[in-house]
Amino acid sequence: MALFGRLEASDHSDLDPCVVSLCDTKSKKSKLPLLEEIRLKSEIIIAFDELRLPKIDGDGRYLGQFTNRSLVDEIGSPVDDSDNTFTTRLLMLLEGRPILGDEIFNSVRSSIIEAYWVDFDRYKESFIPAYFTNDILRLWRTFCINYEARTRTLTGQLRIKKKVKNYKLKHSRILTCYSAILYLLAVYRSNNTVTPDDANKMCALTPLDRLLWLKSNSRSGATKKLFQNLIDMYERFLLTAGQDSEHLEQQIQNNEGYTREDYKFGQEMFSAIKSVGGESKFHRLIVV
Repeated sequence: MALFGRLEASDHSDLDPCVVSLCDTKSKKSKLPLLEEIRLKSEIIIAFDELRLPKIDGDGRYLGQFTNRSLVDEIGSPVDDSDNTFTTRLLMLLEGRPILGDEIFNSVRSSIIEAYWVDFDRYKESFIPAYFTNDILRLWRTFCINYEARTRTLTGQLRIKKKVKNYKLKHSRILTCYSAILYLLAVYRSNNTVTPDDANKMCALTPLDRLLWLKSNSRSGATKKLFQNLIDMYERFLLTAGQDSEHLEQQIQNNEGYTREDYKFGQEMFSAIKSVGGESKFHRLIVV
């Protein structure tokens, strides 16, 4: 997922794969036996080495096997965080792409969306995807909390790595989360409801493609300009972030202007939410 899923990968990008399998309808267990899972993970690691990709994040800690059932059934459950189903589910929806098994990927994604839209039939004329939106907001805040927890004790030369992480967090992670919210807000403002089909269309787009869609579907010239500004700022970020780690760290260390770019991108995103939200019920739900 991550950069490859967003179709933004450079020569220095990493790849964060995960394994999702279907459950047997009777036993409710994964159709992928344990030994086959181990073999598959081994093949993934070998493929990484052969392709000279960066090592899998977290030393493979997150290269787990998830099932279509666990990704749906654990929504909102006490183990959603500890089992890592929460982050996997949201990233699968917002920026994931299948390496293999397109049909399974699309089927699982649709099942997750159906679970978030569980009350749609009762409120189809004016449905607000509150359940889903709250989890997107929770994902963004989880990113922020995890960043603070992992970097607050860094000192000396390691502090520059903190700046780099912050620089990326305030661009790519903001875009992943808030491009989705903006898309749903725009659909709601136009149709006074958001259908599961709307959500599937949104998830099929990359975060940057969502901005392009929002720009082309905006009626206000001022709103179009906001989205063009976001697109331009993000493209500048991609050029900077696409460098190797040494050059990127040096460039950010020597130029405090990157902090201002982070702030400007977040501020522009905030302005876009105000413009698209238009103080609708959905807009209010995002704030309070």
